[in-house]
Amino acid sequence: ALRMPDAAVAIVAPRTRVALPASPRGARIRSRGGVRSASRAASASSRGPMPTVAPGGPRDAPAGPERRAFAVHPVSRRDALVAQGKDVRVVHMVRHAQGTHNVDQSGVTLRHPANHDARLTPFGEQQCEALSARLRGDARVARVALVVTSPLTRCVQTALLCFKGRVAHDARFVAHESVRETVNFACDARRGVDALTSEFNSSGVDFSLVVDAEPDASCADSDPLWRKYVDVVGDADTWDDHRESCDLVSVADRARAFFAWLETQTEREVAVSSHSAFLRCAFSWGHAGGVRAAPEQTLRFVSGAFDEGDASTPVVTYGGDDAFEAQMRQDWDNCELRTFLVSY
Repeated sequence: ALRMPDAAVAIVAPRTRVALPASPRGARIRSRGGVRSASRAASASSRGPMPTVAPGGPRDAPAGPERRAFAVHPVSRRDALVAQGKDVRVVHMVRHAQGTHNVDQSGVTLRHPANHDARLTPFGEQQCEALSARLRGDARVARVALVVTSPLTRCVQTALLCFKGRVAHDARFVAHESVRETVNFACDARRGVDALTSEFNSSGVDFSLVVDAEPDASCADSDPLWRKYVDVVGDADTWDDHRESCDLVSVADRARAFFAWLETQTEREVAVSSHSAFLRCAFSWGHAGGVRAAPEQTLRFVSGAFDEGDASTPVVTYGGDDAFEAQMRQDWDNCELRTFLVSY
């Protein structure tokens, strides 16, 4: 029988008051925070009017009822699920540790080009060290044979600092685009594969599933997900508001793609390094109350037609376990680890 705590592990940054700097584009920047919260205490911000129409395109995922939902459970259910003949995976999910975009750095906010593909702060590295030490003590991830990370730098750093030496010695470390952050600001755009491979390949991270877009005259950025929204609303100088967060059906479909991909892998116990807004959408989409603090879904047609079924089909189901659902739908602190099961 599997024995591990249901409770989350969190090494939490001290909360600080953040001041927004003045901006030469202040007339275009609505009244909202410039630092992504490092804690679950973040509140929704006010937002100004946004366009109500976005260019349509070919559907790349089926409509509502055809979309798949994945059953998740607390770890205490493992033996019962196996007895039912379910294919059960143990998932240790961590939100990245504190990044430079999570703190005010003399006016350098998450929108600033200096935070492109934001890295961990020194405190974030300390959070990883503390979690790694705790994992050494309880051997919670000792049987993990696959570590999946968002390709964004802060998540790769978190995966390596937290799990190296704590998981199975032959565990694979794989970067996967599906678990990356919602693409809104400079901190959410990733570097090119060559740069990522150059920095992390010696640490054993496999970037073969991450593919760059070919640069063209309209956009030199090689990040295909960033370019997807540049093509719709323009670059950061033209549009400095939310992008993919206004198209959460696409984020939900990325989460479905990850869980579907996981089913095809042979490893039965995995660790995942991901992001707060992505996790909030993955575990709340389609459930009562919806995704907390979600902006108006004005870009929902970017990835294809949107109907009521798209919004009502959850990514995950909780089997009627209200307490477990409440835990998984809470916002994640930096470097917070939660363990749950996925059954197929």
